[in-house]
Amino acid sequence: MRSPLLIPRARWKAVAFPLFLAASFTILSGCNDNEASQAASMRNIKSNGYITVTQNNINVGTIEMSKGTIDIPFLFRNDGNEPLALLEGETSCMCTTASIKSKAGRSQRMTMRGHGVIARMYHVLDPGEEATLIATFDPNAHGPSGTGQISRDVIVQTNSSRTPSMQFRFMGNVVP
Repeated sequence: MRSPLLIPRARWKAVAFPLFLAASFTILSGCNDNEASQAASMRNIKSNGYITVTQNNINVGTIEMSKGTIDIPFLFRNDGNEPLALLEGETSCMCTTASIKSKAGRSQRMTMRGHGVIARMYHVLDPGEEATLIATFDPNAHGPSGTGQISRDVIVQTNSSRTPSMQFRFMGNVVP
């Protein structure tokens, strides 16, 4: 007489194989998260690293609505003597998104608080390492009446004691 608690051999294989695949995926997906976990562990540890922006307050001039979105790159680097973690970021308006490109890859898109998720970046910049913040501005986001002078900011939080919050600003004149 068979116990109802024992699983027949064929049924056992049907259950074990998906569990094996799920466990393998979980283990392998964690392999590339070394930098992210390093930055996450640095969240509450202050760093003597600090950010220097090569060019900020960029005037992009005339922005034609008919030409669509524009990208504004901001080059920056860690000029300190310790690794620095880029933790999260947001934009000042829904018409602007941004991401950071570094040796760790590209961060998720930053958006305006309340208009999407707050981008958790978890990028680590080693001393002397450069990265680029790419702000994307959509001049059509405010509709046809959204013309005139604009000024937009992207704010990035770090674990630096000297530059805990960095503000990247661009401005321009939106025309039809």
